[in-house]
Amino acid sequence: MIDSHAHLGRPEFDSDREEVLSRAVSAGVSFVVEAGTDAESSRRAVDLSRRHPHVRAAVGMHPCDVREGREAEMKEIEALAREPEVVAIGETGLDFHWKENAPPDVQERFLRRHIAISRETGKPLVLHHRKAAERVAEILEEEGSLPAGGSFHCFAGDLKLARRVLAMGFKIGVGGSSTFKKSPLPAILRELDLADVVLETDSPYLAPMPHRGKRNEPAYLALVLDQLAGSLGVAPGALEEATDAASRSLFRL
Repeated sequence: MIDSHAHLGRPEFDSDREEVLSRAVSAGVSFVVEAGTDAESSRRAVDLSRRHPHVRAAVGMHPCDVREGREAEMKEIEALAREPEVVAIGETGLDFHWKENAPPDVQERFLRRHIAISRETGKPLVLHHRKAAERVAEILEEEGSLPAGGSFHCFAGDLKLARRVLAMGFKIGVGGSSTFKKSPLPAILRELDLADVVLETDSPYLAPMPHRGKRNEPAYLALVLDQLAGSLGVAPGALEEATDAASRSLFRL
C-alpha cells in the first residue's frame, strides 16, 4: 500500500513518530508521501524523507496558510522542490471554508505559483479544494496542460467533477472519509477506473472507521483499503494493486 498524503511532521506525532512509521511498514505500507503546508513543514518533510527509506516529500504552502508578505517563503519552497527526495508540489489549492485570514484572491495567486513550480520541475501537484473544487478546476483549465498531473487530495466533488479532473490528467485521492456511513465516494468510484485512484490517510486527520474522530496514522490505510474494497465489491488485492500502480506512476516511486 502507498499512503499518498500524510502530515507526520505535525505535533500530534512528536511523542511516537518512529513507532508510527514502524507500524505503517508492519501494516504493509511501502511509501508515505509527507506533505508540507509551509516552508518550515516542507523542510521537515524533506528531512524526514532523507532519514526514512519509506518516506517521500511533497513541498508547498497550504491555502489556509498563505498570506500577503509570505511570497518569500515560496522561493524556499521552489528551491526545495528540486531536491531528489521531493516527489510532488503541495499541499496547495484553495479553501473557501476558511477565508478570513486567506482571501480567495491571495489563495489563487499562490496556487498559480505552485502550478508554475510543478511545470518547471515536472513534479505533480497535490491539491486541496475544500468548498472550492470548481474554482480549482477552472484555474487548472486556465493554466493549461500540466504533463505531471497531480492528485485531488481528499476528493470532495461529484462524478461530473471527477471526470473533469481525470480528463486533465489528475488522480482522485481517497482516504478515511470513504469509510463514513454517508460518504458519496464509493458510488462515485464505482463509475471510475480504479487506476485513477490513489489512497491516502491525511494523518493525523480523517481517521477511518472505527477510529473516526481519533488520531489517524498511515497504518490505518489497511482499514481504508479493506472497507473501500468491500463497498466497491472488489478484492482488496485488486484495489491495492490498482491504487499502488497509480501512486507509483504519479509520484515516480
